[in-house]
Amino acid sequence: MGTAIADQDEQIDQIAHDTGAPADLVRAQYIETMRILAADARVHDYLALFVARRVMAAFRPRRTPPR
Repeated sequence: MGTAIADQDEQIDQIAHDTGAPADLVRAQYIETMRILAADARVHDYLALFVARRVMAAFRPRRTPPR
């Protein structure tokens, strides 16, 4: 279990670094997204990947299309 937590911490730190978002906000979003997705997941093998993608998308700056 310790390895999973370390991996989770690394993902959170990487998302915070890549997006410039505060790590505590990324951590809260990550934990909430994990809770939501895990509730309905039948297979948990790729859950961390899906969570990381959703959290990264949530913190990625929105681009407005050129006019």
